[in-house]
Amino acid sequence: MEKTCVMIKPLFDTFAQLPYQIDYAQHHFNVGNYTHLSRLTQAQLDDLTFCLKYLQKVGIKSENSFNRFRNEIEKLLLWLWFKHNCGLASINKELLTTYTVFCQSPDATWCTLQHNARFKLRNGERHVNENWRPFKSAVMSYESRASMFTVLNHFCDALTQAAIIKDNPIKTLRKNDVILNKKNKPVTRSKAIDESMLRDAFARYKNDIHKMRNLFLLYLVKKAQLPLQAFSQQNAGSAPLLAHLDLTEQVLYVFDNNQLTPHRLCEIGLQIATCYKQLRGSALTQDAPLLHRERGNGSYEVRQLRRLITAMEKEIS
Repeated sequence: MEKTCVMIKPLFDTFAQLPYQIDYAQHHFNVGNYTHLSRLTQAQLDDLTFCLKYLQKVGIKSENSFNRFRNEIEKLLLWLWFKHNCGLASINKELLTTYTVFCQSPDATWCTLQHNARFKLRNGERHVNENWRPFKSAVMSYESRASMFTVLNHFCDALTQAAIIKDNPIKTLRKNDVILNKKNKPVTRSKAIDESMLRDAFARYKNDIHKMRNLFLLYLVKKAQLPLQAFSQQNAGSAPLLAHLDLTEQVLYVFDNNQLTPHRLCEIGLQIATCYKQLRGSALTQDAPLLHRERGNGSYEVRQLRRLITAMEKEIS
């Protein structure tokens, strides 16, 4: 049996638990929670402690960023330890090339088809959820791969600054990545939605800012047939802002081939957009993201946008 099956267990908990995890790591996890990590070597504990403190800095800026960075760094650390029997100091171009190939189609034992919490609270202590796995799918999407490179680039910069590795190889790997450099990048377009469903939902949710946001997104993607990626964090520097919504001209400007292109809103789209902008309030700056977050700042990731759309479709169908 492959030895990695024994230790494919979560390393990092929630952002709120990080101070406790750092304290437990410094005491070799001999007391309290996360006792499954007591089997780590001193070198692995050093790697883990560095990552915990790094994630703490990330999480102070944004909890959403923390979750995203935690997921990617956890995968990398597990792979280094239990696939290649090495640590952070071994990271170089060749090793990360092998890792990115693995991530594109990871072993089945590293995957699960559904979301499972990392830890469960039992008798006041955090215990491993044995059903948890680092990957949610056996095949990595284009968006997930792009996000992985973004996180690894930032993380390797931190490793370089801490003199753990000599240089950051990610920039070169990202530039030469065959999948991300395809000429025809995948675009998510969805089956059109019935306009009467949008009208009914508009009447129902016109006083709820969060539901109106989801309805606006649903309209843009499934009625206006704009690509989902246009509104995502992966579309770095090109996700629409509040300033791109011009209610006077009845258009939303979206980036297409690095140029702002106007998309005219139909009647129901204009009603939804107008209501949503009014709910957002007049005090917002024009460089605020078009789609607001309930927590944190910045744009959504593609997977988060999909969840918002799925939830809204279920509600109005």
